[in-house]
Parts: sequence; C-alpha cells; structure tokens
Amino acid sequence: MLTKEGCQARIARLWERVKEPLDWIILHEPQHLIYFASFFANPFSYSTQNCGAVLILGADGSSHLVVDNLQSGFLEQAHCDSYDTPLWYRGRETAPFRTEVLVRAALDALATRKGDRIGYEPATPTGILEGLRSSRPNVHFEDVSAHIHQMKRRKDPDELALIRRSIAAAEAGFRAGIEETRPGMSELDMYARICRAVNEEAQERVVVYGDFATGERVFGGGGVPTARVIQPNDLILLDFSAVIFGYRGDFANTFVVDGGSISPKQRDLAEIAIAGLHEGEKSLKAGIDCKQIDANVRNLFRGFGVEQLFPHHLGHGVGLGHPDPPYIVPESSDTLVAGDVVTLEPGLYIPGEAGMRFERNYLITDIGFTQLTFHHIGLEPPR
Repeated sequence: MLTKEGCQARIARLWERVKEPLDWIILHEPQHLIYFASFFANPFSYSTQNCGAVLILGADGSSHLVVDNLQSGFLEQAHCDSYDTPLWYRGRETAPFRTEVLVRAALDALATRKGDRIGYEPATPTGILEGLRSSRPNVHFEDVSAHIHQMKRRKDPDELALIRRSIAAAEAGFRAGIEETRPGMSELDMYARICRAVNEEAQERVVVYGDFATGERVFGGGGVPTARVIQPNDLILLDFSAVIFGYRGDFANTFVVDGGSISPKQRDLAEIAIAGLHEGEKSLKAGIDCKQIDANVRNLFRGFGVEQLFPHHLGHGVGLGHPDPPYIVPESSDTLVAGDVVTLEPGLYIPGEAGMRFERNYLITDIGFTQLTFHHIGLEPPR
C-alpha cells in the first residue's frame, strides 16, 4: 500500500497546483483514490464488482472517503481523516442500484461542507454534480484532472516501492516463462506457469496481463494467450505487467523455445533491435524531448534498412496506468522529467519470417536514469 505521508504530500501538491481557489475537490477515478488515499478495491473480490467510491478533499487539508458497506474492509489500508460506509447490500433484501447509493451518500457528506467552488474530474458521477447544482445555485466547477495527470509523472518513494514490487514479481514470471516453456504446451499453459510464479513472488493474487504470443503470432506483434500449441523452433514474445495495488512495470523479451534454433535473419534482427534499445538509453535524462529519443532510434534503424519494420511506439510512461505519459513517439510533445518511470521497447517484425520486441523500464533522473528491470534480454535462453 501507499504511505500516509505520501498521500498527504500528494494532496498538498494538488492544492498548490490549483489555479483558482477552491473549497472542495471531488474525485472518483479509481487510480486517483489509490494515489491520494491508498484506497484500492481489490479486483479479485466479488464485493468490488461494479463498485465505486468518492474522495472529498478539503482546502483545509482534510480527506473524506465514501464507500459502500461491501468495500469497508479496504478502508483498513486507506489513509483518510474520515469516511462514510452507506448500506448497499447485506444479503437479506434486494439491493438498490449501487451507484445511486454512492451518489446519495456523497451528496449527504457534501451537504455538511459549505462552499460553492468545487473541483472535479470527468469521472465524477453526473448525479453528484447535478445534485450540487440543485442545492447550490452559485456553484462553480473546475476540472482538476489535468493537474493530476501531470502530477502522476513524478513518482514518489512509496509509488516506486510498489513499482519495484510489481517488477520483481513479473521478473519471476519471466524466468518461469523461459525455464518452463516447452514445445507441445499451449500458450495458456505457459501463461498459467507465469502467473503461478508471479503470485508466489508477490505473495498475493495479482493481475497479470499483456502479450504471451508464440510462433507466427509473434510476427504480428503478439497478443493475449490462446490455445495455440507451441512448436519446435517457435519464437516466444512475453511483454506483460503484474499489477500490485494498482501499480505496474511493463517489460518484454523475445526468445526461442527450449531446444529451438534461431535463423540467421532472426539473429540479425535481434542484434539490431537490442542496439536500438541501447541507443534509446543514451538519451534518457530529464529535459530531453521524447520525440528526439524516438528519432535517434529510428535513425539507427534507418541506417540498417529496417525502419519500416518498426511500426509502434518506442516507449511510454508507466505506473498507475498503461500507457501513461510521457509518450516516446515521433510527434510527442512531452519532455522527460525527473521522476518519470518509462519504457523503451523497440521491435522489428517481418510477417511470415520473424518478429521480436525487447523492453526495459527506467526511472528518469536529472543526470540520466536508474534501470529498474533486469530480466534476460535476447533470443537465446540463458543456460
């Protein structure tokens, strides 16, 4: 979970960024409830299906959470000054519409909080905004989502701790994928073994998503695991994330299945793609334009005559979302800042012949970067 000190610091920074003086800020986006209050509705619990919550922040530094009774157990790991837990369902009578319960409880909480200047985000339920308009004729709303969007780029220590935990769990999954995958298994079999290793390392159930593709599916860039049976000499693309308390890394490798052979063309492309990864790393530093990093790698690929084989983004930010800013793409308007956690993922693909992607994660600093991922990179599995 996130720390109380980290949540309080982020709330303070949000108030500092608000241009117009506001009395209250209302947040509903699940990512932002994690970010500012360490409130995480575990997706593996039935009590979180179709759920919602509201966080009310006061200009006086106060924080108040509204969650229905089935989510009250998650308040143990949350950091807020007060909370309401209205009754939605207790297994005795028919439950009303869940969002309606949340909206009414949030409006009841706001009724005791005076002031007409309200910050909100687009995810805020319309019922809350319309209720405030009805009860406060002079209400003024200001969208604060752009402030939060930029704030989330500079990762705090408690956020980095969760990202590192998710990376450690995913790296265990990568090792299992390389060591345990054999011809004759299906992609779903491989995925199950990866998930087991991730959960064992994390010591909890976590979401594992991404690309788990083999054979000709790799040539097109990957995809979710299927019932396809892995064949001798198949290339295997793993590009996935393990989500812990909402945070994740995102990294990739392509390798040949155990005992398989690599064609000369595949080997050449891998060397070029990995060279592109290292070329991108040379420019990772706060203050560098993201489009320049992208251009440097594409220029290297152009020199090898393979630029047309690289169809996707070079990299992006990661944390509570995927992909997050900054975006390392040809027309990016972003500039790296200290505290960004970013990926570089150059890939080269030839339909019917080859396909591969190699990706690492980095914490951007004023003088360069700190590498966050250390999984094996390369077509040949480590021996």
